[in-house]
Amino acid sequence: GILFGIKDLLNGTCTVVQNGQIVVYPSSKGVTDETNIFRLIARMFGHLASDVNAPSAKGNRGMGLPAPFMGLLRMLEGIPVGSSNFGKQIEYMYVNGYDFRQFIVTSIPMSIMEVLMRVFYVAKQVSLGKGAFGETLLDTMPLRLNPRFRMMLALGYGTSSAVNAGKMYITGNILNANYASWMGLAWNGFHSLKWSLYQRHLKLWAGIEKAELERLQNNIDSIEALSIRAGNL
Repeated sequence: GILFGIKDLLNGTCTVVQNGQIVVYPSSKGVTDETNIFRLIARMFGHLASDVNAPSAKGNRGMGLPAPFMGLLRMLEGIPVGSSNFGKQIEYMYVNGYDFRQFIVTSIPMSIMEVLMRVFYVAKQVSLGKGAFGETLLDTMPLRLNPRFRMMLALGYGTSSAVNAGKMYITGNILNANYASWMGLAWNGFHSLKWSLYQRHLKLWAGIEKAELERLQNNIDSIEALSIRAGNL
């Protein structure tokens, strides 16, 4: 939204998703006189902040700011869902109250789950003597997430999403979807599969290669030592 918003301000256009495609319309406000990129970014943040809570039908059809990636998901109209399609279902969720505010609310139990998982993971690792508290805690941080803990997160989000899928099926209401849970499953599940199917094997073979190179270097050192001794005889 920010990138397209800045582009629209500079070009005097309005970019929307319509029938699964990105459509650009001329804006009635014209091209902005502002050329400072940082001021444009600040203006867009201010615009988004004002849209978080839109109490009247004049703002976003009465809804607040959309949940993350809803605009992109709205484009997936080629995926059939019953008599409708995925993009239409996303639009239905939005116009019926599933906006950024709802996303924040549904994120609360997911945040509590992640905090508890980190606490129990660190406590177990420290109690078993598998690492110091600080180092183990850093292994659960997003920028250096331990692959094993990443898989635990994927399982946690998978369990939550499975329960949520059952709830949606029983009630027949997509508005019961826990958007944050499905996002967490997609993100952590992707990285877990990437580690399991690709990165883990690279790490294994990198370790084998390092061990072989060290062994060859030791053999070379031994041969050189024998050559020196033979030369001294």
